[in-house]
Amino acid sequence: MNIRWYLPDFEKKKEPFEWFCSDHFLSPNVFKRLQAEFPHTGYRQSHREEGDGKYYSTWDLLAIDNGIPASETWNNLTTAWKTMLKVILSDDYRHYFSTLMERDLSKTRLHVRFTIYHENCWLAPHCDRPDKILTQTLYFPTGHIEGGELLILGSSDPDDIKEAVAPSPNRSVILLPSSCSWHSVRKVVPGSQHARRALLLHYVCPENL
Repeated sequence: MNIRWYLPDFEKKKEPFEWFCSDHFLSPNVFKRLQAEFPHTGYRQSHREEGDGKYYSTWDLLAIDNGIPASETWNNLTTAWKTMLKVILSDDYRHYFSTLMERDLSKTRLHVRFTIYHENCWLAPHCDRPDKILTQTLYFPTGHIEGGELLILGSSDPDDIKEAVAPSPNRSVILLPSSCSWHSVRKVVPGSQHARRALLLHYVCPENL
């Protein structure tokens, strides 16, 4: 399977902070196969509503930790997904985004996980940690999701919504973390027939691991 992305039409947004969005990240045939073979077992629930830091309720499956594929997950992936992760780990992929985003990713460590937001899952307003240089989200839903939008915020106020980005098929969003890059994920509505399925990439400074 020859996985490649089109030269994605990333639209650069400058308000309320710098972020990017593409509605056609992968070629259609590649996307459809990955969508159909998105892993659906092995997830662990992550839930936090107390203490310091960000609050969330999600289901996660570790794919790559510190630049190394997680063997338990890897052994259960399809050939298409193994190929996709190899592409993501490649120097070409890293270089492409280093150039496009004007961020030096050469010394960063990559962390990747599959995420599923079932009904009532959510992510509270937060800014990503400063050791995260770039984050990318790729969406693989199978139908219309009630809720689950990425909310671009102007502040820590959850109602200070500047833009709501639906988790549409083959959409990819890139955030460049900063002290003002507030964002959240709207709760998936109870009874929603489809879940918010995504692949999440974090490029992290090694000295902060």
